[in-house]
Amino acid sequence: MTFRNLMACASIASVALTTTALAGGFQRGTADTDILYESGPFSMRTGLIYVNPMRGFESINGQSGDFGDYAQAYNIPTYAVGFGGENFGCAGTYIISFAADSDYTGSPGGALPAGPTAGSRTLANEFDSNEFGMTCRVSYASDMGRFSLLGGVFAEDFNFQGSSASSVPTGRTTPPSLGSLPIFLPVQTTVDTRGDYEFGYRVGLAYEKPEIALRAQVLYRSEVTHDTFSGTGTVAAAGNAYVIGGGGQQVVIPNVAPPVGTPLAVGTSSFNEVTSPQSLYINAQTGIAEGTLLLGSFRWTDWSTNKSAISSITTGGVTRSSVSPYNWRDGYTASIGIGRAFTDEIAGAVSIGYDRGVSTGSETTYTDLYTVAGGVSFKANKWSEIRVGGLVGYWTDGAQSISDGAYFNGTVGNDIVLAGNASIKLNF
Repeated sequence: MTFRNLMACASIASVALTTTALAGGFQRGTADTDILYESGPFSMRTGLIYVNPMRGFESINGQSGDFGDYAQAYNIPTYAVGFGGENFGCAGTYIISFAADSDYTGSPGGALPAGPTAGSRTLANEFDSNEFGMTCRVSYASDMGRFSLLGGVFAEDFNFQGSSASSVPTGRTTPPSLGSLPIFLPVQTTVDTRGDYEFGYRVGLAYEKPEIALRAQVLYRSEVTHDTFSGTGTVAAAGNAYVIGGGGQQVVIPNVAPPVGTPLAVGTSSFNEVTSPQSLYINAQTGIAEGTLLLGSFRWTDWSTNKSAISSITTGGVTRSSVSPYNWRDGYTASIGIGRAFTDEIAGAVSIGYDRGVSTGSETTYTDLYTVAGGVSFKANKWSEIRVGGLVGYWTDGAQSISDGAYFNGTVGNDIVLAGNASIKLNF
């Protein structure tokens, strides 16, 4: 097989290998800087990755049951455009770099247990960071191979939406004949908070020896700090008014509460300082037989910077906050795989991966993950390529506890992760 055929193997195997990194912490996608190594003056690639984590609690504060999956499925669109030549090239990229989407309405009582402040109960949380980047390559070729220096900048934003349930006093009481009991109203608080685009950078080195399809790359991504936020918050009626009767039971008071969804207060929302962690990515490939590649990758991510997330809403001069503790440790992800060019048009790859969980007991979503991935590449002609791939992962069980910094006790079982991806590349 020619070097071009081997590189077709490498491309699809690289997709399979990097997909395993999607489960570590809030990691979503990685900028497609591999397009820097495409031959030809201009290349573009666009794709979509689908991930279904299927993670749910088995018990919450000692209550066991089937509470459904709180980790929601998500899509990751990816775009890259590359241009240049043998000694110089640049790539413009877009990716959703970090994100999370959780729905806790399947928990006992329709929400997570009350948090440490304001007695609110989390219903759902969602955030994402969009990353636009430009990375360039300066290369020097000799008889020993091609050496490249990589560098570039990127801009990343931060967007958060969340909702929680709680109850507020109405300031009214039942008649004296009924004990003058204070009347409470269930409310739902929603916030929409956005952070400005902040800048970071990438730097790295690469070495290639085409005769044996060898390529090794080290790429560092800087951390990004988001500390400027603006947003809105709304408190709305969410149910029937009630009083606390004998034995602590809620007794509904009819014809007191406004219709569900009626806004009661509108204010501003904010977020504590957020750090998108720095990371170091190493990947390598080499031909080991005719038409066959050995591939490997390793990633370190500084998830220990994530201690907690604090969302705040201010209405009527009063600020209430919701705290989600993480206290994560650093993440390590490793993969190894084999790529094979079956014909000049068709190549395939399989890989196995391990992602060390970052959870330490304050929350229990991201436990150890073991994966098997595979994919195929079809080159209809010299200017186009289609790739499809899939992944199956096994998430180990885990537990969180108040003694380890959580605000409620909970356990998760052994769960499955499913993922798929498809992309198309054009060369000109």
